[in-house]
Amino acid sequence: MIFSDSHAHLNFSDFEEDLDSVIERCSAVNVGYVNTISTKLTEVKNLLEICDRYPNIYTSAGIHPHNAQKEEDSSVEAIVAAARGDKVVAIGETGLDFHYNLSSKECQEEVFRNHVRGAIAVNLPLIVHTREAEELTIRILEEEGAANCGGVIHCFTGTQNLADWALEFGFYLSFSGILTFKGAKDLHEVAKNSPLNRILIETDSPYLAPVPHRGKRNEPSYVVKIAEKISELKGISLEEVAHATTENYKTLFRIEQTAQETKKEILAYPIGKGLYINLTKGCTLHCEFCPKWSQPVVHDYDLTLKHNPSAQEIIQAMGDFSSYEEIVFCGYGEPTLRLEVLLQVAGEVKKRGRQKVRINTDGLANCVYRKDITPRFKGLIDAISISLNAQDEVTYNRHCQPAMKNSYPAMLEFISMVKAHVPDVTATAVDGLEGVDIEACRQIAEEKLGVKFRRRVLNLVG
Repeated sequence: MIFSDSHAHLNFSDFEEDLDSVIERCSAVNVGYVNTISTKLTEVKNLLEICDRYPNIYTSAGIHPHNAQKEEDSSVEAIVAAARGDKVVAIGETGLDFHYNLSSKECQEEVFRNHVRGAIAVNLPLIVHTREAEELTIRILEEEGAANCGGVIHCFTGTQNLADWALEFGFYLSFSGILTFKGAKDLHEVAKNSPLNRILIETDSPYLAPVPHRGKRNEPSYVVKIAEKISELKGISLEEVAHATTENYKTLFRIEQTAQETKKEILAYPIGKGLYINLTKGCTLHCEFCPKWSQPVVHDYDLTLKHNPSAQEIIQAMGDFSSYEEIVFCGYGEPTLRLEVLLQVAGEVKKRGRQKVRINTDGLANCVYRKDITPRFKGLIDAISISLNAQDEVTYNRHCQPAMKNSYPAMLEFISMVKAHVPDVTATAVDGLEGVDIEACRQIAEEKLGVKFRRRVLNLVG
């Protein structure tokens, strides 16, 4: 019987003196997993250090709405950059808090939207904080397409209407120590009526200690008390609650996927004389013409990914690739978002064979990493195909819907810079999109940027 605390703050000063003892008490009551959650991007480094000390602790990258106005850089780029590391399993906590308004409503909304875009970009779930802001929370999550990344409404204390919407939208509900309070009758009904396969439990330590510890410092071992309350409300065994909430935790945050689950995912697939590599579904663009958002299928290969595979998983999936002429990093996501894995796999290809290595990219890697990463391609990448997609920024933004500001000029600059390190560079554009001038795109590629140009056909995939 293993319990999981999906939301705590172990880096707070409340735990400075006795964190080892806190974790030991978790083990004593079978709390096997804890997420220690980011409230500022500047905390992430310290959070990762805590994760390194304890094997079953994971973290996130995000800005609490209270800190939205205080954070020096709350851009999509900053959120994406902070979300690197195997133990970063979510984006957040983020959202809206109109009770205290420690940051302006306008700033909270902008930062919240940036988090949703960042979560979609890196293919991680959202941890959403909402207080006295249900209507706007729903609207932002819908408008920004948060169904594409999924997530959880943490420390749920909202209305039945919010619960119904979240469950229908594909989100989880996480219940805290508030559920154990006698006065929380409405919340008891929400928990009782919520399907067990969509519930998480959390402490929000050091806050909101459950009965009988109310008023004291909270800690992850107390999450068992919340599970006991759910058991009571639903009239089921504690073992069933523990099993379900831990499985939900593992599913949402993609913790310890089984070999059988991983095997179902297609990480390498052949098309013609090339072997294509499926690194991630995360993407820095949300192109209106891209079918992956509704049906991620190419040549009958379902490229749905539930996790970001490791380099070793990909290499194993590739098998004996000696019969292929090229290895293509493409899939249904933006491969450069997994840059370290991409380069590791490319290096293995160069060690084992003579295949040409190509990347299909949106050209926003420098924007994501906030530095020039193109020199790292030298000697590993033989060809690169970059989605130009439009002759001007307005048309590009309309069709590609980038998550990051100034994506179009950043993409053009990337094309100019990558030429020095990759011998074969091609810019592409999709013919058939309203307002896209293919001839003008060709001129930009060949005459202005000095690279090849390829016209792509709308709705032709693979």
